[in-house]
Amino acid sequence: MRRLRILGLALSAQLVLLTCWAAQHPIEPPQPPVAIAATATPPAAEQIRKTVAFLMVAYRNGGVQGGVIGTCFFVGVPDERLGKDNSFIYLVTNRHVAQPGIDLGSPYQVQATVIRMNLVTPIGGSQSVQEQIPLKDRLHWFFPSDESVDLAILPIAPDQKKYAYLFIPVSMLVSSEQLKRGEVGVGDPVSFAGYFSNFPGQVRMEPIVREGVIAMLPEERLDTTLHREGRLFLADLHAFHGNSGSPVFVNIGGIHGNTVAGDRYLLLGIISGYYPESAGFTVPAATILTGEVRDNSGIATIVPGDELTKLLYSPAVQANRDNQVANPTKRP
Repeated sequence: MRRLRILGLALSAQLVLLTCWAAQHPIEPPQPPVAIAATATPPAAEQIRKTVAFLMVAYRNGGVQGGVIGTCFFVGVPDERLGKDNSFIYLVTNRHVAQPGIDLGSPYQVQATVIRMNLVTPIGGSQSVQEQIPLKDRLHWFFPSDESVDLAILPIAPDQKKYAYLFIPVSMLVSSEQLKRGEVGVGDPVSFAGYFSNFPGQVRMEPIVREGVIAMLPEERLDTTLHREGRLFLADLHAFHGNSGSPVFVNIGGIHGNTVAGDRYLLLGIISGYYPESAGFTVPAATILTGEVRDNSGIATIVPGDELTKLLYSPAVQANRDNQVANPTKRP
């Protein structure tokens, strides 16, 4: 217990120092939605790694300061109003990463949200930077209306001339229709990239890649990481501290019905947590991945990709896009 307390204090101190560092180094912050041509390609291991960034959120809970570290990635929604083949870009993560404490019923007071990304051109010998995201009234998180869905999106588009990343076209998200047709099924191979606490990279941000298979696509509702009954996919995919918010890709190549296909990747969903395994082999409810991971059963919980699609095309988010088009000079 003493070791856990020391680790917690060390993490809190690290996040407080990181917040101060970001505030004192106002390197050009990520930009709001702009016209960007689609760039994501079928995600082989290295391409999967290029879709993600690391997200650190410092908070205060009463008189206690703390922080969480998670993973985020970028999705593009095409919009002809921006020009041919251009998209609005959104940062995607779990709600429990963007709003620490929400999984306990009441979000903590967020003091700073810091993103770490790799650079196209190194600065002073460093290949990555950490920058505070300037959250305010006109630049804020959007959450699903369904409070069981552990998702959060932010309409922000880092400059691709400065930051080395790929975004995922919304067309790559697995749809409910594809599930019904059996294009995605139990046993299909999956991969994800995310934060690795033992070595996140010093000079360069280094996401880890892990692989597994879809374990279950339940039709019934399960207890989600926000402790409400909702939809989840389960994967035999060993996730750990910092992997909350990681994108999970499914390879739907292979044999489906009487058809043999080559590699084809889709975004299955977003890692939200895992199932711990206690003594006696009982498996409690799903648990978030922003703290220490103990007694991991190896089964990860995944927010379905079509839940992200619903959020991206929700009335509030579409209204935000309309406002961005109508008032381009007033973008946050």
